[in-house]
Amino acid sequence: MSWLNYSLIAYASKKRILPDTQVAAQPGVQTRDLMSFLAGVKCWSHRNKQPVYALKRDQMKGFDYLAPQGFYDAVKAYGLPDSIADLDRAAQTDTRCFIRTAYGITDPITVTGVTKQGGPLSPLKSTFTTSMGHYFMDDIVRADNDALTLTTMSMKKGDPHLPDAKTSLTLAMVEATDDSFIFSRSLNSLQSNTLAMERFQLIDNPSARYHEILELVNTFQFPRTVTRPPITLLRKIISQNLISRIRAYLTLQPIKHADAEKLDQKVIERVHNILGFPFRPNTEIATLPLSLHGFDFPSIARINQAIAVAGIGRDLNHHIVAYRNMARITLADWTCEKNDCQCPLNGSGLDKDFGHYSKSLPAAWIIAQKTMRSFNPPLVLRPVDQSFWADGDVSLSHLLSLMTRSVPDIKKIINGTALLSLRAKGIRLLNDVGWWETSHDRLWASDGSMVPATAGITERKSIIGAATGDTTLVMKTKGRNLSILHGELVGLILALVLSQEQTDDTALTLLTDHLNSVRIIKDTAESKGTLVTYTPGHCSNNTIEARMNNEADHYASRSQQISNTLPTFQPPTFFMNNYTFYRDEDGYIESSITHFIETFTALSQASELAIGHGYRMVRLGYDMTSPPPYPYIRAVSAHSAAVQLYARSGQLATASVLHARGKIDSSTCALGCIAIGDAHHLFVNCEIYKKWRMKSAMFVKCGQQRSHSE
Repeated sequence: MSWLNYSLIAYASKKRILPDTQVAAQPGVQTRDLMSFLAGVKCWSHRNKQPVYALKRDQMKGFDYLAPQGFYDAVKAYGLPDSIADLDRAAQTDTRCFIRTAYGITDPITVTGVTKQGGPLSPLKSTFTTSMGHYFMDDIVRADNDALTLTTMSMKKGDPHLPDAKTSLTLAMVEATDDSFIFSRSLNSLQSNTLAMERFQLIDNPSARYHEILELVNTFQFPRTVTRPPITLLRKIISQNLISRIRAYLTLQPIKHADAEKLDQKVIERVHNILGFPFRPNTEIATLPLSLHGFDFPSIARINQAIAVAGIGRDLNHHIVAYRNMARITLADWTCEKNDCQCPLNGSGLDKDFGHYSKSLPAAWIIAQKTMRSFNPPLVLRPVDQSFWADGDVSLSHLLSLMTRSVPDIKKIINGTALLSLRAKGIRLLNDVGWWETSHDRLWASDGSMVPATAGITERKSIIGAATGDTTLVMKTKGRNLSILHGELVGLILALVLSQEQTDDTALTLLTDHLNSVRIIKDTAESKGTLVTYTPGHCSNNTIEARMNNEADHYASRSQQISNTLPTFQPPTFFMNNYTFYRDEDGYIESSITHFIETFTALSQASELAIGHGYRMVRLGYDMTSPPPYPYIRAVSAHSAAVQLYARSGQLATASVLHARGKIDSSTCALGCIAIGDAHHLFVNCEIYKKWRMKSAMFVKCGQQRSHSE
């Protein structure tokens, strides 16, 4: 049955058997996708001042009381083989069940035709059965004048500004296993359904989600131990038992950044109460990664920011059409109705704060946009397909709105009356005025180079693509979030462009040592006489192919020495998601955006901590090597790590700190030295403490020698 379940899910996804808005048994669809979708519907209703009625319906538990015949009817309706129903009947016939009671396990009873709860096929059977009702509802709303059809505000006005503004979506129902929402614009079309609010009661409500997580933090029970647990154990417990649950909550609904910071402070406060030191440590230092001289406690604030930003990218690129369309309708209205046609996720549109639009825009999107603004330089989410500008598929009113910023007097030339007159003549889009003819150039390619070869996402690198043949061209790409693959691709494109000069009918052969590119081009492109062939790289053979490849490699690698003088080639975007993150210095970010956000927000925090704070977190001028992880993360006895946390926070109870807070009368060293008793004196200059340290080190050394000798 497990094999049948696996095969049916894959087949149903490939053939799109199940409705788009049915979450269960849809590969790649998460609960947060449905939450984001519903938030988009809610905000659309507020933007358009259109009442939307939603009835909540809780179907009888499919796993416990699902009628088998419903699944068999679905198999027949979808044209699946009858053998699936026959196999299920055989599996559900004469099944032995044991009942666990307070007095033990009963004798077996035999049941027939009952789907076992938790069985491999039970979720899919429930989904297939209820999907029939979903399609029935879709058929009903087609003839319903009160059906809910979502579209952009500019489309309603008959003047869609951009291609995405033409998107529309008729919404009848959304489902998540046995829970569903049914939508309409009137109460008359919602008469016979009901749905409990267990799953969806916190849609687009970050404040409620914050209080829910705060309660989770306050009531979390640490394991009981005989002695105080070490800081390493506390970190592990929080990471595995608390943060894992909080991350799941945040995935469904991100919260405000200020609230996330309060949660971080609450978690560190609970750790502080267990450690028993008198003054609470700095939360930001505790949550910094170990490589930045922090203590590697998970940061809810950074996790929340990463989830929010990744969520908006996922929504706009979603593989399910309904979710993707809902997100693009929201973005189109946000751009043209709320931000004067400036994309709020790109360019100068990021300058505006949309915190007061919480009813018109999903809260998670506002949080994501604020996070993107906080980067320096800012992080943007670009639509990589800009072909609609060349095609002229853009509204004249959209162009006029954009031009107003750079040419304020443009409205004196083209005003609203002129636009209305043009619309009356059927001239709404730029291509109604005129269009550009595109050329049909031929393309080919060659080799790439990257220095240093093992650079990470935070390191600067030089990436070069080179093409050679009748002529030679070498260009570089800019950005830290790139790899050698971009250099290979740039080389391919340069060679393809250079080959345009060949006007005869001789077939072209493009040589490259990047096998993946050869396979992709052969699988996806019509070569039209151009043969793309793989040749091994760095080969010592004397064949023309090897010599040509070595020459291309020579130009790519040696040009690293003059990379500053080379022209820049922007990374190709045709293989990226329709909406891809971008940042100056990093370029297009195709790696995990979650990891990117957490990495660079941590770097930003470390830079801020290096200013002030008694210069305790300054790393410039010191050894930048990451501390060894064992004493901070895995050691069984880690009191020294806890002391370092409080010392770096300026909260260690030394004489100077106690005196500054009025706890003692003198700030001199408590061990008798004639000096200010601060942390630096205690651990570096104090002779008495130095003797204690040497004595303890000798004791440990002797103990190790005895254990080795035994």
